[in-house]
Order: sequence, then structure tokens, then C-alpha cells
Amino acid sequence: MLAALLVVVALLAWLTLGQDGGKQKAAQPAPLSPSPSAPGSITPGATPTGPAISSVPGGSGGGSTGGASSGAGGGAGGSGGAGNGGSGSSPSATAGTGGGGTGGSSTGGSGAPPINTAEVMALPVCTASQLTLELAATPHSTYSLQEKPTFVLRVRAVSGPQCRVDLSQAASSITVSTKQERIWSSADCVTDKQGRWVQAPTTGLTETFSWDRSRSKPQCATPGGTSPAPADTYLVQADVTGPAGGPVVARTSIQLVTGS
Repeated sequence: MLAALLVVVALLAWLTLGQDGGKQKAAQPAPLSPSPSAPGSITPGATPTGPAISSVPGGSGGGSTGGASSGAGGGAGGSGGAGNGGSGSSPSATAGTGGGGTGGSSTGGSGAPPINTAEVMALPVCTASQLTLELAATPHSTYSLQEKPTFVLRVRAVSGPQCRVDLSQAASSITVSTKQERIWSSADCVTDKQGRWVQAPTTGLTETFSWDRSRSKPQCATPGGTSPAPADTYLVQADVTGPAGGPVVARTSIQLVTGS
């Protein structure tokens, strides 16, 4: 009888240990493999900070300008600010940085689009009415004389079928002027005249320009004065001259003030 009881106790102990071991094994979850990452998307660049276009002294301003906008006029009450925009730096068309004229610099938006590819070159050239150009000072429109004014230029398609636009140094520009004179333009010292054709997206292509307050003259001529631009109100105009039907123009204004 005692032997039979010992057998029963041993059997119960064996069953209990077996069940606990099974529970511990089942409680350990299998390691999770990371989810496959979504393919990285190409972004055309950041949206300009602040209002796209502000009103300007002595010239036309208002919202983004498109259509058959003329490069003439718009220079704040005088020569130069408008119409001197046959060439300049390429808004986001070049990967990385684009070359501004002497005294300026430009950086392309992230995710530069395909340039001069067979697919792009097969598209028709955009007309002026298909594009809009926006220009904004960032992060503000008032700068001390110790700061470098910075501008965001954005071009995008607003109507019609897919088309291509040349955003090279030879087809776009930034020009800075006062009511009295033309101060500086990225068109003045173009070193790379190669076309950079891209498809104009509805989301826009952007580039950031900086101006160091220096002066310039067309054809890299020596400017009449070498002193940095003084405190004043300045008209800043962007021109893209490649579209059929005339240039596309956008304007904004900034103030340089004394003090910090």
C-alpha cells in the first residue's frame, strides 16, 4: 500500500513539473523582425517661410505672380530691379548648391529632381501661364547690417499638362535694388550657362539664396562703389526667363536697419 502511494505521489510531481515547464516556454514571445521601411520619397524642398510675396515700395507686388508677367516695371521706382534677370542661380534644379553671382550664394532644396533626362527633355516647354513664382524673405524681412538677408524662391506648375522649365543660372536670377539704383544681381557673373531642365511639379521646387550686401555690375564689371549696401528698403525680384510667352516674375522687399 505504501509503495503504491509513493508511485502516485511521484506521478503527480512529474505531471506538475511538466506543465510548468510548458507554460514558461510558451510565455517567451518570438523576436519580432522590423517592419520593412517604406521607400524614401523625393521631396522638392521646404515651403517658403512667411508670406509668399509682400507689397513693395514703388512697384507692383501682391500675391505670387505668374502668367505672362513682364520683367519690366517693378524695380522700385527706377532702373534695374526688374528686367535684369536673364540669368542667375538655379532653384533646386542643381543637386546641393547652386552658384549665385558674386556676393551671393544659393542652396538647393532637398531631393533635387531629375535634370536633363530623356523623360524630362521629351516634355513640352512650360508656358508662362502654366507657372507661378513665389519669393519670400526668411526668417524675417528686416535685417541688421550684420546679417545676410536670405530669400526662398519657389517655382511650381499651376495649370496645363506636364511641362519642363529651365532653372539654370542662365535662365533665372535674383536682383536687389533701391528706388534709386540697382545694387546686386545673381545674373551679373554667371559662370555656368548650361541648361538645367526639370519637370515643373505642382508641389513646387525651392531654393534658398543669401546676399552678403555686396554690389555687382553686369558682365562682372567692377561696381562703382565697394562699400556694403547701407540701411534702406530694398526691392528683391526673381525672374525665370525660360518659359514660352515671357518671363515669370516675383517680388518681395526687405529692410536693412542699423543696430542689432
